Amino acid sequence: MKIRRITEEIEKYAKPELATEHDRPRIGLQVGWLDAECTGVVLCLDATLDVLEQAVKEGCNLVVAHHPLIYHPLQKVDMEDGHSRVVIYALKHGITIYSAHTNMDACELGINRELIDLFDADFSEQSKEDNCLFFAKLEPITLRALTKKISEKLGDNSVRYTGDGNKIISTFCICSGGGGGADEIAIAIKGGADVYISGDFAHHDYLYALENEFAVIEYSHYDSEKIVKDLFEKILSVFDGLKIVKATEKRPFRTMEEL
Repeated sequence: MKIRRITEEIEKYAKPELATEHDRPRIGLQVGWLDAECTGVVLCLDATLDVLEQAVKEGCNLVVAHHPLIYHPLQKVDMEDGHSRVVIYALKHGITIYSAHTNMDACELGINRELIDLFDADFSEQSKEDNCLFFAKLEPITLRALTKKISEKLGDNSVRYTGDGNKIISTFCICSGGGGGADEIAIAIKGGADVYISGDFAHHDYLYALENEFAVIEYSHYDSEKIVKDLFEKILSVFDGLKIVKATEKRPFRTMEEL
């Protein structure tokens, strides 16, 4: 079976046009050849050198990643550069790297819907201003208790919040990965959410939330999106006999309690 047939199945589930406008040039084929015969697929969040080494060990020549390897244009392919080394390794070993990024966040049954289900909430609606933001309803719970629940559900001991811990939450707005930003917080406020949940908030984003007396919960980018491997596996389960391997990956930082 050609690699192209596998990527077409992913794109039926998460249509490329769902990706945010700035992200569209990055999704899809990143390195390699779609018309190669597939010997197996490795699923991952990030196409790191370690993941590619796992692919070689498993005899797989396709790596399907959520995050684009080439997020910013490469100015040169140089062995001194970490990203370049991954590209060179992939080409040397005949590995094709394919990315399904914000189209997996925005699709109807993508990462955000998985997170909503994981947090025992009910999907309400998708933002018309940013299709990577989803609204959900849940049984009333305090902000502090919801933060703890998210930490436990994700296995993420870095989860934090801002706002009154005793505030009652019955609706939330969520964006998987790195949706932390004042613009996104403003959409959550406008949409009537009690809290905005995402990752990668900067200092001034927290201040914006505090100034607007609005609650924010931040999880780690990695822990909110590691479930993408299960989604990819579900999509590709239609292919009988296809070798599928979920890569072993680690969060790219440690908390104090892990030291």
